[in-house]
Parts: sequence; C-alpha cells; structure tokens
Amino acid sequence: MAPAGREPPSVRLLRLWLVGVPLAMLATALAFAALAAAQGSWALMAVLLTLAALGLGLAVVQARLLRRALGR
Repeated sequence: MAPAGREPPSVRLLRLWLVGVPLAMLATALAFAALAAAQGSWALMAVLLTLAALGLGLAVVQARLLRRALGR
C-alpha cells in the first residue's frame, strides 16, 4: 500500500495514459489541420478540427472520471 498522500506508480501511469493520449491526439490533429489549411483543403481541415475537439473532450471527461474514481 502506498503511503498517505502518495499515489502508486500504476495510478500515475494510468493518469498519464488517460489524459496524455487525448491531448497528444489534440496536438496532432491541430498540426495536421494547419497543414490542410495551408494547402487549401478546407473539408479535411474541418474534419481534423472536429477530431481535435473530440480529443479535448476526451481529455476533460477522462480527467473528471479519474478525479472521481480516485477521490480527489
């Protein structure tokens, strides 16, 4: 059992995975949306911005679920 006030490494890894992956998805989608806009591919840019919004939404929802599950 972890000492009071410290979370075990598995919980830190879970937190990193559940919040970090959607944020990486957000950053990647925004980067490719900028490239699509530079080339004038507006439909692709719209799809990528939608994907970026989904990544941001996933990060927020998963962070809230982790906070609730871990009692913080």
